[in-house]
Amino acid sequence: MSGDAASRAAASAVQPRVGLLERFPRLRQAMSLLRKLVDDKVALAAAIFLLVLLFVSVFAPYVAPQDPTKQDLMLRLRPPAWSEKGIAKYLLGTDPLGRDVLSRMIYGSRVSLIVGVAVIAISGAFGTIVGLISGYFGGQVDNILMRIVDLQTAFPGLLVALAIITMIGPSVRNIIIVLSINGWMVFARMIRGTTLALRTSLFVDAARCIGAGNNRIIFRHMLPNLASPLITLATLELARIILAEAVLSFVGMGIQPPASSWGLMINEGHAYITMAWWLVTFPGIAIALTVLSVNLLATWLRAVTDPMQREKQFGPRMR
Repeated sequence: MSGDAASRAAASAVQPRVGLLERFPRLRQAMSLLRKLVDDKVALAAAIFLLVLLFVSVFAPYVAPQDPTKQDLMLRLRPPAWSEKGIAKYLLGTDPLGRDVLSRMIYGSRVSLIVGVAVIAISGAFGTIVGLISGYFGGQVDNILMRIVDLQTAFPGLLVALAIITMIGPSVRNIIIVLSINGWMVFARMIRGTTLALRTSLFVDAARCIGAGNNRIIFRHMLPNLASPLITLATLELARIILAEAVLSFVGMGIQPPASSWGLMINEGHAYITMAWWLVTFPGIAIALTVLSVNLLATWLRAVTDPMQREKQFGPRMR
C-alpha cells in the first residue's frame, strides 16, 4: 500500500500543472485581446479616455469640484483659471449664471453615457431579434420585416425624433425611447445579412440533424457567431447616439435646465461665444474626443475580431 501511494505521489508530481489560463479559455481570450490593445497605442489611448470618462460619470458627486447647479452672479462669465481674471477653484471658468463649467461637464457626461448605453441596449436587442428572425426564416417573413425597415428608414431620423419629442415632451426617458425607435433598423439589416450567410452553414445543418429546434439554433448556435460584428456595430452606434443626444439638447428638445448636458451647455453658451469662448469650446471638445475615441475603439475591435480585416490592416503575422 505504501508503495502504491508513493508511486501515485510521484506520478502526480511529474504530471504537468494546468495553468489558470488553460483552465479558463475565456480568460485566455480576454488576456490575448488586452495584449493586442496594449500593442495598438491609438486604440489604447481611446480606451483609456473612455474608461476615465466612465469613471468620472459614475463618481461625479465625488469628482466634481463644485455643485453644478450652484449659481453666483457675482462670478458670472469668469474665464478659465489660467487666464488673467480666472479663479483657481473654477478651472474651466463659469457660465452666465456663475456655475462651474467643469462640474457641469462632469455631470453632463452622465447623460451622454446613460442615453447612449440605454439606446444601444434597447435598439440593439430589438434589431438583433428582428434580424435573426428575418434572416433565418426568409420568405414572406423576411419580406414583411424588411419592408417595415425600409418604411421607417425612409423618414429622416432627426425630424421624426423632434416630432415625437414635441408631442411627448423632452426628458431623458423620452430621448431614450425616441432614439431607440430610430436606431433598431441598422441592427436588423446587419444581423439579417449575416444570418442569411450563416443559415446554410454546416453547424446549422448539424444542429438540425440532431433535432434542435428553431429557437435553439437561432439563439444557441447562430447568435454567438454574430458577436463580433454586433459589438463593432454597437460601438459605432454609440458614437452616433451621443451626437444625436447632443443635437437634441442643443435645439432645446433634449435635456432641460437645471440638468446638465454637453449639447445643452453649447446651446446656453453660443450666444456668448464672442466674449466667453470657453462655454462652447470645452463641451465641444468633450463631444469630439468622446466620439473620436468610440470610433477608434470600434475600428480596432473590428480589426481584431474579423479575420479578413485583421489580415488587411495588420498583415498575416498578427494572430
